Order: sequence, then C-alpha cells, then structure tokens
Amino acid sequence: MMPKDPKITNHQTNYESPVLTSNTNKELKKKIKDISQQVLKRNYELYKALENK
Repeated sequence: MMPKDPKITNHQTNYESPVLTSNTNKELKKKIKDISQQVLKRNYELYKALENK
C-alpha cells in the first residue's frame, strides 16, 4: 500500500450546486428536442437510402 500524499486531500464544499437539467432549463430542453428531431430525420434518411440499395 502506498503512503497517502499529504498534498492530496478531500475538499468538500459547503454548498451543492444545482444540476442543470432540461427540467430546470427551458432553453436546454428546446435545444435537446431540436437536435433529437434532426438525428431522427437523418437516421430515417439513411435507413431509406440503405433500403433502396
């Protein structure tokens, strides 16, 4: 077992920063929805292209 480095310590914060989620940020929610729609559309186009080969 290696000796514990005294320079490395556990620093705990006195506060908890809020987690940024799509439920707490409407702009983020819209961005995620837009990107999801783009991905779905692109995947569908690729699927159709493969189907027609």
